[in-house]
Amino acid sequence: MAIVISKNIKLVLVLLCLVFLCVFGFSAYKIISTLNGYKVAEENYNAMSQQYVTTTETTPKPSPAEGEEDTEEEEVEVSPISVDFAALQAENPEAVGWIYSPNTVINYPIAHTEDNFTYLDHLLSGEYNANGTIFVDCQDNPDFSGKNTRVYGHNMNDGSMFASLRNYRDAEYYPEHPCLYISTPQKNFRLDLFAGLVTEPDSYVYATQFDADEQFLAYIESAKAESTFESDVEVSLEDQIVVLSTCTYEFDDARYVVIGKLVEIQ
Repeated sequence: MAIVISKNIKLVLVLLCLVFLCVFGFSAYKIISTLNGYKVAEENYNAMSQQYVTTTETTPKPSPAEGEEDTEEEEVEVSPISVDFAALQAENPEAVGWIYSPNTVINYPIAHTEDNFTYLDHLLSGEYNANGTIFVDCQDNPDFSGKNTRVYGHNMNDGSMFASLRNYRDAEYYPEHPCLYISTPQKNFRLDLFAGLVTEPDSYVYATQFDADEQFLAYIESAKAESTFESDVEVSLEDQIVVLSTCTYEFDDARYVVIGKLVEIQ
């Protein structure tokens, strides 16, 4: 009987070793696959930025604080990025813009298509990749002409895509990065940020229609009150805003958004 038990124990141990080896092998495969995905996406977007985008140094001109007047001689502000949209759209006509944040990794094309799923896991080149592509909500105007344009991007573990937006949870990050830049085939914009907050997927911040002026002003006031940083940027009824949204982990299905007003520049 002792011999039989001993053989059974050995068999169990062998099976357990095989199971552990399979789990280890699968885990190693997933890690390598994920790292390779990061590398492929990085190389892909770096190649795009080198091929289609010219970047120059610029110092953003912040909006005047409330009650202050812009007394400096007015200068024409030029976008720090110049995008060859003709060539970019020849590669993929669903490329509707480019987003750039100085001194960060955010330097990506923006897509727009008929759904909000395609670019969750596909590069602009059409290749499957978990990094996906930055994209405008399918219900919004791709030229950023709506009252509130919603733009989505993943929070990747390697810090790519919209991962750096979560840095705005630290109030000290905002003064160094008060704005981003968005270019479209029609116009160039500076996006002056006025709020950043942790919220839910069905939050009021994703609203695009406002039945009355008071609703829009209440939206702005609420966003500023909940913001993780303070901003002197003033938003008027005539302004258009943009919500940049990514995942965060404060609670299940949480989102971190930064919200800014569009300022047209050359």
